[in-house]
Amino acid sequence: MPAAPPLSDREMGQPLARPKPVDTAFTLWIANAALSLIAYVVTLTLGGDALREAARDSARASGGGGLSEADIDTAVTAGLVFSGVIAVAFFALYLLFAFKMRAGRNWARITLTVLGALGLISGLFSLLGGGLDAVSLVLNIIQIALIGTAIFMMWQKEATHYFEAAKRTG
Repeated sequence: MPAAPPLSDREMGQPLARPKPVDTAFTLWIANAALSLIAYVVTLTLGGDALREAARDSARASGGGGLSEADIDTAVTAGLVFSGVIAVAFFALYLLFAFKMRAGRNWARITLTVLGALGLISGLFSLLGGGLDAVSLVLNIIQIALIGTAIFMMWQKEATHYFEAAKRTG
């Protein structure tokens, strides 16, 4: 009779050993999520008044449309609050995907890869488009490096074996 294959760590009741590239990718995704939240706050802080002024200028240029300064301020504030809710929701989803990826869920690795690729494309277009202030430029470059490195780490051979083993052991 042929010998039975060796039992995996999970089959022996032990958690599957997570390789360093997966832990590194997880840390990078968390750092990127935190940096995204910081970038959003910076954008609001530096751009909120400019957004209000642009809305006022637009209203003046179009004849006002019966909007008072208070109406414009209310509309801009509502837009900022709505975008803040969306930003927090995306932050929470990013965290969920990062934790699931770290737990060996391949669907989360794929989701982060797709979201990361979109983030890389967006970041590169922002760099190429110019017009970024110094803080935004630095944040953008750091995020491109974090995302690119995280994607690279998630697809290392050692990480791929981890995701395959996690899928087999359930």
